[in-house]
Amino acid sequence: MAPSPGSNSRLSIFVLSLAIISGGLSGWAPPLWRSWAIATYNQILAWAGPQTPPSGLFLIAIDDASLQQGQWFAQQRNAPNWSKGLGQLPWPRASYATLVEKLRAAGADAVALNVLFEGPSSRSSEDDNQLAATLARHKGHVVLAAEMLEPNDSQGAGGLSLAPPFLALQQAAGGTNALGLTNMLKGEDNAVGPHPEAYISQILKPHGFALQRSLPLALMDAGAKKSRQPDALRALRPYGPEGHLPRLSAWEVLDPHRWQQQPLRKKLKGALVLVGPTLNQGENGHNSAFGVLSGLELLGTASANSIDGTGIAPWPATALARALVASLPLLLLGLIGLQRSNLSWRLGCCFLGFILLLLVSSSGLLRWHRALPLLAPAAALILLASGFGFDGYWREERERRRLRRTFERYVAPSVVAEILQNREAAEGILLGKNLPVTVLFSDLKGFTALTQRLSKEGRSTELVQQLNTYLGAMVAVITAHGGTVDKFIGDAVMAVFGSPRSRGIALEAAQAVRCAIAMGERLEQLNQQWQIDNIAPLASGIGIASGDAVVGQIGSPERMDFTVIGNTVNLASRLESLTRLLNTPIIIDERTAELMEPQIKVINLGEHIIKGIGEVPVYKPES
Repeated sequence: MAPSPGSNSRLSIFVLSLAIISGGLSGWAPPLWRSWAIATYNQILAWAGPQTPPSGLFLIAIDDASLQQGQWFAQQRNAPNWSKGLGQLPWPRASYATLVEKLRAAGADAVALNVLFEGPSSRSSEDDNQLAATLARHKGHVVLAAEMLEPNDSQGAGGLSLAPPFLALQQAAGGTNALGLTNMLKGEDNAVGPHPEAYISQILKPHGFALQRSLPLALMDAGAKKSRQPDALRALRPYGPEGHLPRLSAWEVLDPHRWQQQPLRKKLKGALVLVGPTLNQGENGHNSAFGVLSGLELLGTASANSIDGTGIAPWPATALARALVASLPLLLLGLIGLQRSNLSWRLGCCFLGFILLLLVSSSGLLRWHRALPLLAPAAALILLASGFGFDGYWREERERRRLRRTFERYVAPSVVAEILQNREAAEGILLGKNLPVTVLFSDLKGFTALTQRLSKEGRSTELVQQLNTYLGAMVAVITAHGGTVDKFIGDAVMAVFGSPRSRGIALEAAQAVRCAIAMGERLEQLNQQWQIDNIAPLASGIGIASGDAVVGQIGSPERMDFTVIGNTVNLASRLESLTRLLNTPIIIDERTAELMEPQIKVINLGEHIIKGIGEVPVYKPES
């Protein structure tokens, strides 16, 4: 069934609304929606699984194992010098000097110390001197961490202040050229955010701060490597869970015996190395697709993204372009859906569109490192499919009600329910279909004379009431026997058995004859009551014929009737007229007699000429 203009109009408005909403949420997403969108991208990354990071980057972690080793050695009598002070933070600065010396000796191009050396050492000036001497020897190859302090009550960048390393260490390393900021912009819900260079670009540069380089970029510069991406415009793309980037525990570098046996030592030649703590990451870490990541892992991820250019960028870059791209799937699929009303087709288009959207977005994220609009278009496609489903259900229910109203004028509600189980078949019956049926014609004898007499006596109302009582009783009998009241023709009743639903031609024929007998019995009961009420009795004649007939809605556009036409109908009408000549209440044709035997015995009344048909044998049911 074609959709109505009103249905298409409503759907068009619905599709356009979804497209606008999808575009708005993709281009100008509120914070909560951005959080959900990030969670969607993270889920795709998690499905893809950990990725191989670029070579040439190592992390040296000041972790629980390093502290535990320091505590264990502290309990020994002859603890080696390298282990002294490692049981708790802060570590001796001389230990960092040792780390730098060993890493550079192993061939590391550059080392970044993600530790804030604020103020002089709490141990001694010699502790500072050892680290300063090491930094001076490897000037240009070691970078130190600095941090912008952000007071809780500050607004914008006005309350920021720099926390640099101890001046002596800073000068020994090469001044501000050897510094890199560790600040990062956090994502929604404390998730992984953009590259640390975004903090420089968005917070510091607009306000003219002197230090405008992140620690990962400072490390790359010290190692004479260039980033393969515009870092300030990229979000971090984690490679896996905490510890997925190549790393060593700091104590394994400090322990001479362990260091000599470490197989990864040979892979440090030409590498970039990040040194820093990974403790308490559950409290201070960042949520990611692979779990909580420490600050050191994130700084390493930023460096790795710069090395292989895998940072994630939104696509399209501008809000308006993203809104237009997000609206396109809705407009396209909505247009396709409006061309065809078939619900399966519409839902299939939405499903394929959803899968295609997911594949394109996933490929863009994983292969080309571009975050295409996904969550809003996907949610809108689900709503579009729901809208199509609701529209299909509404149209189906509307059509079902129309068919029910049509059939309930003619048949019992139970029969209607059975017919409507197959709407296509019901439509076929209404349009016209050739069916084997049994037709029953019942007419009152002498009713015309009775009408004239009562009219002259001014008793027309009494006549109408009597006729209505009679017809109501006959309809009840016909319905009880599974027949369909086709029409009333004055005092005549036409009923059909086997239309619109047949129980079997033999059963329908037998039921028609049983119905005729029951109609005679019911009329006798009415006559008895009318005799008591001093009302003239009535007598009827019934003709029954079986055969093929055309069943369907017939009439003009203004008035349609569900009826049957054909020779079988004409024969039943002629047999009813023959009841007066043969003085018998019920006459049936030969086909009906054949179908109903041996269920009901019949008496052959011989052959009689039927007007317009010819000579035919007729029968009556045995009393």
